[in-house]
Amino acid sequence: MSPAARAVVEAARELVARRRWFLELPPDRPLPARLEEALDRAIAALDAEEADRVRG
Repeated sequence: MSPAARAVVEAARELVARRRWFLELPPDRPLPARLEEALDRAIAALDAEEADRVRG
């Protein structure tokens, strides 16, 4: 992943984390807004892809 793409992912991750904190939502509950939920799913997919890549 390029440094610019990584920066975007980290910004999205921080946004989702702060929104969860603000709404007092645990990680297993979906965020109420569609855009926030879409970001959360995209981050999870990227994390899974990265974990698969690292495992080989």
